[in-house]
Amino acid sequence: MRLKWGVLGAGSVAQRRAMPAIQKADGAELHALLSRDTERAEQLAREHGATNAYTTVDALLTDDALDAIYVSTPVHLHCEHVIAAAERGLHVLCDKPMALTPRECREMIAACDANSVHLQACFLFRFHSCFQHIRTWIDNGRFGQIVHGRMPFLKYYELAPDEWRAQPDLGGGGCFMDLGPHSVDLLRYLIGEVNAVSAFYSRATQGTAVEDTGGIFLRFDNGAQAFTDLSFSVSQCDIVFELYGTDGAVWVYNDDGWKIKTYFGEDKQLIPSGYEDLYQAQFEHFADCVERGVPTIASGADGLRASEILAAAYRSAETGRTECC
Repeated sequence: MRLKWGVLGAGSVAQRRAMPAIQKADGAELHALLSRDTERAEQLAREHGATNAYTTVDALLTDDALDAIYVSTPVHLHCEHVIAAAERGLHVLCDKPMALTPRECREMIAACDANSVHLQACFLFRFHSCFQHIRTWIDNGRFGQIVHGRMPFLKYYELAPDEWRAQPDLGGGGCFMDLGPHSVDLLRYLIGEVNAVSAFYSRATQGTAVEDTGGIFLRFDNGAQAFTDLSFSVSQCDIVFELYGTDGAVWVYNDDGWKIKTYFGEDKQLIPSGYEDLYQAQFEHFADCVERGVPTIASGADGLRASEILAAAYRSAETGRTECC
């Protein structure tokens, strides 16, 4: 069976990545999309092979042929849209960050549970072969005791003052909220549960109402620590991920494609990775979860934990204290 997908929020990411991935993915079909402008909605439907185009949320969600909804609207609308989809009996893939606050995440999870629909958070890095390799090595004890991790997520993205990402009440924050969910989640996925954070940020580079650069220091239940550096104002960064243990270390870096460099004693290895469509992998995994009951790699509970950690990071940046999460 192919899940018939509706895309709620056919913006740039959905156009460039999600909708093409749905069309390529096994077990998925792009059935409908939403855009507020009628002409644009119809044009996007033609370009991406969607059967139906809608201009209102109600019209999209009442399409009886739909099985699942990809929510890719501005963050302040995620909670409302996920709950509305769940109440229509539709499975939901929600873009990151899952919501503005942990309270909203809990409401979304409760609505999906009450309506027996699958909820998955859009944490793409979990699906990359590089990190699946690292997860296997961790599970097999190759690193010994994990000591330290680092994930820089540094890029150049100029915030327009009138866009929703630059408005705290619409996006929840700047680079912490936009980039932080990916790095915080991946560090937690690989290292373990986080119990405390210390953070700082700056608005000095772009001068908007949200932070453009900052860092979050994480403490884990197993005694490890990790740091994620985040920025919208950096021209180049080739390091993707670092992990250090008592018996080994690994780097993931970008050099004409991602590469893994491992250090396990005298055993050193370089493993190249070609292009991987993580959106396609995500939609195929979603179909496996719904159709075959496969345990989800990125659950609503994972989205909630990322939200709780980021909320603690904002509190720490404001108070100057380490915050429990």
